[in-house]
Amino acid sequence: MSTMQRMTEFPCKVCGESLRFDPEDATTYTSKTQHEDFFGMQLTTYRVSHVVGTERHHNAVVVDQAGLFRGHRDAYTESLVSAQPEQGLGYWIMHEDEPRPESVGPIKLCLLIGRTGHWVVDVVCPAAVNVIALAGTILDKVQEAETVYQSPPKQMQVRVADMDITLWQSKNRILCISSSDDSYVKSVTSISSLIVDVDNDDTVPRRRVLALVMKIATEDKNPPVTVLSRMLSSDLLFSTLRTPFQDRIPDIVERTAQRIPIAKEVLGPLLRGYATLMDILDGEHWRDYRQVYELVDFVNRRRILE
Repeated sequence: MSTMQRMTEFPCKVCGESLRFDPEDATTYTSKTQHEDFFGMQLTTYRVSHVVGTERHHNAVVVDQAGLFRGHRDAYTESLVSAQPEQGLGYWIMHEDEPRPESVGPIKLCLLIGRTGHWVVDVVCPAAVNVIALAGTILDKVQEAETVYQSPPKQMQVRVADMDITLWQSKNRILCISSSDDSYVKSVTSISSLIVDVDNDDTVPRRRVLALVMKIATEDKNPPVTVLSRMLSSDLLFSTLRTPFQDRIPDIVERTAQRIPIAKEVLGPLLRGYATLMDILDGEHWRDYRQVYELVDFVNRRRILE
């Protein structure tokens, strides 16, 4: 097999430039993470970067066993120019294609700050707010608490401008919420450790995933921690599937729906590559997220697609 045949090609999610790397050559990518079989595919996530002017664009891409690009995990921009005091903190906002929501239910603000990776995910934020300036002020509040207290509280209440903000912090991350409903803050508290208590910042949750988790918490007061943990950490939500057994899909859907009813509506689009798992979870079936994951586990466990 020639090098050209081995090369995986994908568009940079930041600038659109076509990039290539060789999954068999570790010098062409930064890192890789292998996953368990997913709907009959062996998927691996690779982190690949390239330099454009004074920026480095980082992409995490999901690739199947044949070396075919299946989707982006995340992407962000790193400045190669040292930040000056007037330029701010040297933090950057994670690149997202989807528009930023200005509210999700009672949530008026939700930011996730990566303290070691120097990134900010603006999950929910009014258009008039300067995200980097707000993140800088929140970091100042946390650092003040770390100076004052020998063991700073994990959860804090702070006020920034006219916003009352609840934050949960660890050495790597800070999650910030401003909500018009205090009971919602209690719901977030129960899942906050899933978001902030991580060993490193190598994997950055997508805004769309975090917004979905927040939306689930507004309605489900006792969400299953294991399912939300998978949702937050999975690289496979945005992967496009396409089973080679196209002629078998109607039969697979019918048989699976006898066990998992939601399969009748969502399994066909998933197997044909018309929708990703995230499209299903973030669409009209978001309240059925438990059953969607039950379907995924059923298909994988029974190895239906092999």
